Amino acid sequence: MIKVNLVPLEILAKARQRQLMLQASVIGGFLAICVVLSSLLHYFSLYSLQNDFSFKQSKLSKLSAIVAQVEELEKAAAAVRSRLGVIEDLLKGRAFYPIFMSELARTVPGGVRLTGLTTGSLPNSVKLAITAVAASSDDVASWVRTLMSNPHFSVVELGSVTNVGKGQYNFTISATYTNKL
Repeated sequence: MIKVNLVPLEILAKARQRQLMLQASVIGGFLAICVVLSSLLHYFSLYSLQNDFSFKQSKLSKLSAIVAQVEELEKAAAAVRSRLGVIEDLLKGRAFYPIFMSELARTVPGGVRLTGLTTGSLPNSVKLAITAVAASSDDVASWVRTLMSNPHFSVVELGSVTNVGKGQYNFTISATYTNKL
């Protein structure tokens, strides 16, 4: 069977062209809707990001004010700690010389008399240079032994011992006193 098309080609071409235009407009409309939806999606994500940014920015400004206060308080606390440390050091050092003198006085035997005492400060200790007069050489030896056995005195060295007559001996001792509180 043979089909014969009685519709002129011009009408068929116009119909075909109309159909292609309709298909193109449907596809174009679909693409336009996709572009609009994509643009709206980007717009709303930008809007939410801007809101999030402004919220976090306000929170940051509040927290930075708190951080500034904390830093100020830490500086004040450090200043108080340093003052307290100075006060504690002064309180520790305040009793150093009275304790040192009483300790030295306890070590001096009855036959020895101090004629000179020179001190020099070292960290946490005092370097001593002592000149004294003793009634006998046994008093000198007794005092040196006493100083050596005392845990507060170290580096005890007996200097020159001279007999000045009348049973008296001039001598020098150097030592280091450390207060072990």
